[in-house]
Amino acid sequence: MSEPVSSVFARPYQAQAVRWAALAGVVGPLLFLLLYTLAGFLRPGYSPLHQAISDLGVGSNGWFLNISLLLTGLLLILFAVGFALSMRSLLGASRQWLFTVLLALHGLGLAAAGIFSEAPATRLLHWLVGATLAFYGPVIAFLVIGLMLLRTSRWHTWGIFSLIASLLTLVLILIMNWLFTAGTPLASMRLGGLMERVVMTEIEVWYIAFGLRVFLLAGSHQRKRA
Repeated sequence: MSEPVSSVFARPYQAQAVRWAALAGVVGPLLFLLLYTLAGFLRPGYSPLHQAISDLGVGSNGWFLNISLLLTGLLLILFAVGFALSMRSLLGASRQWLFTVLLALHGLGLAAAGIFSEAPATRLLHWLVGATLAFYGPVIAFLVIGLMLLRTSRWHTWGIFSLIASLLTLVLILIMNWLFTAGTPLASMRLGGLMERVVMTEIEVWYIAFGLRVFLLAGSHQRKRA
């Protein structure tokens, strides 16, 4: 099956909206990676090797991380809408909304983690809602999206990429959990913070790659119509 040309690109204003939404999928993750790295440098005594990223959301300048989580989450939700809209011809209306919801899970998790910090009063919500959606949402989203994209010839490679990303994300999450959990064989290494950053970076790479893909695709359709 050849790659469908989504009807959204036939309307210049919609194509432009999709481009901006796709760009949000690039800017959001890059901004988040930069800001939480900077927050770690600014926190005296903080170890990015041992400590979770969420530890930066409490204590001095905790607002810095929490705002970046919320902002990144909103940008990724915007990207989810734009991506699903750009794939309308391939997905159909029902699957389009399914893609939107699945892709938005990671952004919703990040936003929830920013709203409900690791402070004692909100710690349970932080981990049960924020962390669960942020980490496990992409595993499901990448799997479903990968299976769908395998059906199209020009998106076939991207489908394989998504399936690999789904499996890799799950494996990395398991390793991260073992590193953070006392009593496991890996806990003594005290590298949970490092592995969390590896997991987060791997997830964000998917969003950046697909954001660039959709951004360039929408741009090419705009140029053809000019």
